[in-house]
Order: sequence, then structure tokens, then C-alpha cells
Amino acid sequence: MKEIQVLEDVFISELHCIYLRDISAVVISDLHLGFEEEMNLHGLFLPKLQRDHVENMVDRIIDRYNPETLFINGDFKHEFSRNLPQEWEDIFHFIDRYSDSVRLRFIRGNHDNYLITILKKKNIEIMDNFESDRYFIYHGDKDLTLKKLTILGHEHPSLVLRDRVGGMFKIPAFVFNDESRVLITPAMSFFSSGTDVSRSLMSEEHFTPVLRHTNSRKFRVYGVTDEFGLVDFGFLGDLEMEK
Repeated sequence: MKEIQVLEDVFISELHCIYLRDISAVVISDLHLGFEEEMNLHGLFLPKLQRDHVENMVDRIIDRYNPETLFINGDFKHEFSRNLPQEWEDIFHFIDRYSDSVRLRFIRGNHDNYLITILKKKNIEIMDNFESDRYFIYHGDKDLTLKKLTILGHEHPSLVLRDRVGGMFKIPAFVFNDESRVLITPAMSFFSSGTDVSRSLMSEEHFTPVLRHTNSRKFRVYGVTDEFGLVDFGFLGDLEMEK
């Protein structure tokens, strides 16, 4: 299916986004624009696919949901120690493409140390988090207090499926803990294969520090597939028992 309602007015989508119907907003995260240039500098030459992939996804999101606000919940760009030329180009292109049709709101991620320099050229601010009566949105790299419905990125969640002969297939995933009121988006990046939630969320060394305060077995995993859209794989604790 294309979308699943996990709470009243809260929908997860196969377009790697969360749609908050009551405030006419969409949340995406971990775009990592400029990834190819950073890899090129380290000797790994990749075709420039990221921007087209991201913008194709955002085009479809806006066409489907027509939101008033688009939250980019951290790691809009990839290189965290400086601004690369491709990042300037890709970010300006993204802002020019969407700023007339939707309100863009940027939340700081751990890769966004120098993003403010680029955004200032467009008179756009960057926030550490966003909070409304019902929602608390931040990237996830800091250990903040869980409250309301907390929406995170950062984790790059995915689910690794294994067959009987040792084959592996990794798919991006949403993970939702209704008990702790935490919902995590998959990365929108084309090149981010993701973190296997069956290992990262069940580990004592959480990649996303606030998750130490949750019951990992209570996370429900929703895989994003090309063939079937969203697939509900059930609770992480049950998936662990089946291995």
C-alpha cells in the first residue's frame, strides 16, 4: 500500500515521508545532497544521481499531499566539515524549485554544521527542532527528552531480509514505537543503504541516543518496497524471535 495511518492524522508513505494532515505538513530527512562530490574526493567516483532522485520524490510528495510546510529534518547536505561546490549548487536548485510552492523549514542535523552559510544567501533560517501542541521534530543526533509524538531521522532505518542460503536483501523502513511515541523516517538519500534495525535498535549502543529510553522490542517495522509499497513486518521483538 502507498500509505499507512499509524495515528490520527499521521501517515507514513512509501515516498519516504511522514504526512501530518492536521497541520498540513510533510517530514523528510537525510537527503545528503552533495554525497557524490564527497566520495569523489576520496577516490570513489559516482554518477550524480542524488539530486534528481530526491527532487523526483519531493515532486511526488507535493503532488500527492499538497502540504503547506515541508520539514527537512536534518542532514540536508552530506559534508559536515565544509560546504562543497556541488552542495551549493544542489541546495540552491532545491530551494529555487520548491520555495514558491511550499514553506521550507530546515532542522539541523549532524551533517549540517555549515549549512547555515548557504541558507543565509536565501534568507532562510535553520532550527534545532520544531515543537507544536502535538509534535516534537528533531534530527535525532542529540539525547533530548521524548515528548508528544517525537519524529526523528538520523537512524537511516532499514530491514535486512535473509533467505535460507545466506542471501541478503536490505530495504528502507519506518519504525514506530507507540508506547514511547517515537516515529523514525527512512533516509531519502539514494546512496544510503541504511542501518539494520534488527541490530541497531536492539543494541545497547544506540546510534540515536534518545532510543536508550525506549523498549526496542516495541518498535513496529514498516518496510518500503518498490513492488508492494509499504509492508508491515510487525514488532521488532517478534522479528528477533523468528531468527
